[in-house]
Amino acid sequence: MEMRTRIAEHDLPPGTRLQELDLAHQFNTSRTVIREVLGTLEQRGLINRIPNRGAVVARLDPKEIYEIFDIREALEGLCTRQATMNAPPETWDPYIELFGPAMEKAIVEGEVEQYIAALEELRSETIRWADNTHAANFLDLVLDKARLIKRRVTLLHGRAEIGREMHLEMLKHMRAGDAAGAEEIKKRIISSAKEWLERYRSFIM
Repeated sequence: MEMRTRIAEHDLPPGTRLQELDLAHQFNTSRTVIREVLGTLEQRGLINRIPNRGAVVARLDPKEIYEIFDIREALEGLCTRQATMNAPPETWDPYIELFGPAMEKAIVEGEVEQYIAALEELRSETIRWADNTHAANFLDLVLDKARLIKRRVTLLHGRAEIGREMHLEMLKHMRAGDAAGAEEIKKRIISSAKEWLERYRSFIM
């Protein structure tokens, strides 16, 4: 899990060679275990095996990144709808408060990390209440591959406040039991993030 997180967060950037022996020493384990981990990472599309070079951290091309945003829009929209249908309405009260005035103030003061943490917390709760194993597994896969890009979009000037307002609107629909309305706003949030990515592509990629 630690190696997977380090790749997803670009502590191990694309193109980095992963030597089995070095990794075994670093993680204090056997090369057999490292080989199994690398196999799992390859299946998730996080590394490539290159003849005569071994394992290398994979690069994402722009086409793949845009495809991931499209997949997220469909699956996270679905999970938002299902979570709204499954969860008691009061489930969303703490999140309405979380994304309220205090968060607005934090963003204005440059505390965007607080907003990013709140997004992850809300996403986890939404996926839990959606109770859709296949959607959760697919999202887990694609979010690993696009975590850094998603974060860079969120850090663009003005994006966090726009996202906060949209998430607050979505949460109010979830609180009211409006599953279709909540799904539509969630899709709009991700579509909007994709538009920001396209607009600032040269700064992000």
